[in-house]
Amino acid sequence: MQKSIDQLFLMRHSAEHVLTMVMEKLYGSDEKNNPVIIKAMGPAIDDGFYFDFDISESAREKGLKITEQDLPKLEKEMRKLIQQSLLMERVEVSLSVARQIFANNSYKQELLDGLENAEDFELSESVSDGKSMVKHQMIERNPEKITLYLTGRAEQIEADKKLIAGLEMMSNHDRASIKLSSFVDLCKGPHVAKISEIKVFKLLSIAGAYWRGNEKNKMLTRIYGTAFASQADLDDFLAKRKMAEERNHRKIGKEMELFAIIPEIGQGLPIWLPNGYAMRRVLEDYMMKMERRFGYVHILTPHLNKKELFETSGHLGFYADSMYPPLTYEEKDDSGKTENAEEVYYPKPMNCPAGMMVYKLKNHSYRELPIKMGEFGTVYRREKSGELHGLQRVRGFTQNDAHIFCTPEQLKDQFKEVMKMLDIFYKDMGFDNYHFRLSISDPDKEKFKACGKRSDWEKAENIMREILNEAGVQYIEAKGEAAFYGPKLDVQAVNVFGKEDSISTIQVDFNLPERFDITYIDEKGEKQRPFVIHRALIGSFERFFAFLIEQHGGDFPVWFAPMQVKILPIADRHLDYAQKIMDQLLNQDIRVEIDDRSERLQAKIRASEVARVPLMLIIGDSEIEANKVGIRVRGKARERAEALIKNGELKAELSQSGDLGAQDLSLLDKFLKK
Repeated sequence: MQKSIDQLFLMRHSAEHVLTMVMEKLYGSDEKNNPVIIKAMGPAIDDGFYFDFDISESAREKGLKITEQDLPKLEKEMRKLIQQSLLMERVEVSLSVARQIFANNSYKQELLDGLENAEDFELSESVSDGKSMVKHQMIERNPEKITLYLTGRAEQIEADKKLIAGLEMMSNHDRASIKLSSFVDLCKGPHVAKISEIKVFKLLSIAGAYWRGNEKNKMLTRIYGTAFASQADLDDFLAKRKMAEERNHRKIGKEMELFAIIPEIGQGLPIWLPNGYAMRRVLEDYMMKMERRFGYVHILTPHLNKKELFETSGHLGFYADSMYPPLTYEEKDDSGKTENAEEVYYPKPMNCPAGMMVYKLKNHSYRELPIKMGEFGTVYRREKSGELHGLQRVRGFTQNDAHIFCTPEQLKDQFKEVMKMLDIFYKDMGFDNYHFRLSISDPDKEKFKACGKRSDWEKAENIMREILNEAGVQYIEAKGEAAFYGPKLDVQAVNVFGKEDSISTIQVDFNLPERFDITYIDEKGEKQRPFVIHRALIGSFERFFAFLIEQHGGDFPVWFAPMQVKILPIADRHLDYAQKIMDQLLNQDIRVEIDDRSERLQAKIRASEVARVPLMLIIGDSEIEANKVGIRVRGKARERAEALIKNGELKAELSQSGDLGAQDLSLLDKFLKK
């Protein structure tokens, strides 16, 4: 039976210390006693641990490089060390003694500087492989009491504790750099009592990581690992990890040629390749039709907006760090004299301000409300390079935005309608691994007093909570995590690496209606402030596609597949008939290609399988003679075909090879459209 999460945390954090000890043993100093490996930090994370270290410049010049080929050697040394059953003991020292112990480590000195200046050491950083969002507090915030952990034999630790006690008795000017006999690291813990409590572990990979998650800092080397209470637990984890790697959207995206990120164009700016763009257009059409059925109208606003718009919205006041630098435009005549005043534009980080201005183009009566405006608008945000991850985290992305302007009396019905749309959408997408997160205000915090009346906050939060309860859906309520401008409901999904992220979001906004003076005329002819609901069913197309690719592992439903049908003529003499079939399918808006290569049929089938084409039409002499096609089905499409056969909709039986036999094209069309 797997140990508790708390116990796993202790084992993993302690295993990181063992790894650090091994690194110091193997690479700690050169022949002149100069440091080779400089340890930075290493916490436990959601599914394991990591250790960040720096390689000295002189060692780099000599060609030292730690790679994944070195991991088995490191594991072997860790096992030897664990067998020694060394103790791990917590000690507290003064700031000056801590500085003395880590005199030759600039990274530890920086952390100690922060302690002295009362910096916040709770770090948040996105792990580059998308496995987890790391939040950790490495050291205690009290500069009067620095927490260290000593690892070694009992006599070593006792000797070091006496040495430390002696140092504490000295005056600062008497102190010099010292070396303890046991291993020491700056850490708040906790850890296991003996390292022999670390049962099984595995070093997983090596990657680059910026010091303290800041791209302005030096790039360090990071070793990832994990630890479990039993070999069975570890084997299960590794099996799931392997499966996750196979379903990684970056891997499948490359194999199926769905998207590409080209450094010369820009990191975090994905290019939709023909196959991926075909899928995106299908999703856009789906969303457009759904929204129209629910009474939405659609707009499209520019990629650039004037500076004044974001001053009004408040983005330049509280969101400027995430915005791209402004573009300045100034018109000059032929002599170089300025004709018009300088204009400043920003790539828009949000679609909302422009949406508010569209609403303000004319006055509105209560009879017109609700007004539901949808937009597939592309926005740009200056994400840190270390946080970029395939399609999941990008700098330029298109949001499935909508803004619903409604009266207070209409708020509940509109929110309920959005929930209904969510349910339809996720069922159609084959998505079921998600839950809701309701982020509400904390009336005691000042940030929630900036905009909106307290009564409006309570009304919106109560409505959202009531609808969730009525629907009987699973949700988490997070007090104090609402945006400053209103409560929100996020749909949280878990990717194949176990990382949770938001996909869809529904937000009530009390800020923009006030800032833009949004009003409507009520039954009494008086101006009133409408409620505004921000709604993004898909969130961003990019992030949703990342989840969609991993959810299906590339085996998409037929209606959604980038290429629905591949026609496989057995010989060149069958090409004319193949072209005739393709023309018929193209006229029915079916995405189809002919494999006209001079290859054997089995090679063509294999190529279509690799490309995850759900339906293959095989054409030979017998098919032409009977004016039919042979159908071969793969993946989820095959499951669908079997269901149709069971229901009598396809009058055939699947052979072990997957051939459905000769079918009328109308039946094929019926199958594809399901």
